[in-house]
Amino acid sequence: MNAAQKEHGNSVLAADPPRIAFAHGLRGPAALLVLLSHYTQFFWDRRGAAANFLGLPNWTGPAPSVLELHRLLPEGFAGHFGVALFFLISGFVIPFSLLDRGRGSFALGRVLRILPTYAAGLSVTMLAVLACARHFGQPVPFGVAQWAAQLLFVRDLLSLPSIDGIVWTLEIEVRFYLLCLLLAPALRAGRVAPLVTAALAMFGGVGALAALPLPDAWLTAVTELGISAQMITFMLVGTVFHAWHRGTEPQRTLLAAGAALLALFAAQWAVGGMRGALRPGLLSYAAALGLFAALFAARHRIRQLPGPLDALARISYPLYVVHGVAGFAVMRLLLEAGWGPGAAVLAATALAFAAAWLLHRLVERPTQRAAHRLGR
Repeated sequence: MNAAQKEHGNSVLAADPPRIAFAHGLRGPAALLVLLSHYTQFFWDRRGAAANFLGLPNWTGPAPSVLELHRLLPEGFAGHFGVALFFLISGFVIPFSLLDRGRGSFALGRVLRILPTYAAGLSVTMLAVLACARHFGQPVPFGVAQWAAQLLFVRDLLSLPSIDGIVWTLEIEVRFYLLCLLLAPALRAGRVAPLVTAALAMFGGVGALAALPLPDAWLTAVTELGISAQMITFMLVGTVFHAWHRGTEPQRTLLAAGAALLALFAAQWAVGGMRGALRPGLLSYAAALGLFAALFAARHRIRQLPGPLDALARISYPLYVVHGVAGFAVMRLLLEAGWGPGAAVLAATALAFAAAWLLHRLVERPTQRAAHRLGR
């Protein structure tokens, strides 16, 4: 399921460092694109997968007419594009969090930033699925093990299905944080050669593991690690922009590092677990990179965001974590009640925004303040 995550962190998430307007402004549209991808394409084009999240038979009724707009773009474009923006934003802003704090403070800040809001959003999703299962007289399609694995962000390595359809990007986000801890001195200094070295090490390490005669379950975990390595390599392109912003390396060095990381990213996509979506995926990620680079070039002229865009950015992470399968449950219940496809999409979107606003006010903002206090 095209998501996300994840300044996201994201992965795709609002950042602790001083807000840079262009990056902050991209978070809202990224979350909205992922939502629209799920509600107006995934739910209707991949009905079996959407039904599996809910533990229900496939929906066989008509789809909204907006689905035809997706046919004009590469497959899954909106979702890929939104997730790619989240990953670039994380790669760009997260290193700022290491400039004035130690590894322990950084790790604690990231935990408080990502986990409480995600746990609350996952709870909303589980309640929506429970309501759907009760209505249709079906068993709940998840158990305690899946819930615990999702909260620990190791679900993919244990070959467990996702409850909410978006956790895969947060699993990658958390692994990016771990890499940032390892690369802390280089990130503080704004050096980019270690980024390329890390990407090469991840690519080679996953390849070496895949060549071993491992049990199938372990090979599945290696495939998931390969997807994480692939996307973290793309996030490191955002980290090159971070060094560019700080002026810590010559532009020639930055361009060479960015090109090397993009080549490694494409190579990993071509041979990894997402190779079936190689062409549309690379086109979507290239488009996101182009937009990010254009706004980065104009960053000093983008001083302030319009109010609605700033408000959307502020709820982008709660919106991302709460919208997915919870929205599928809402749409399925409304469709069964006789609502039309378009009305069901609009209702699910409105409820997702309402839930995101509540999560922002009741969970995200308080835990952000706690993270800042503990960081100081």
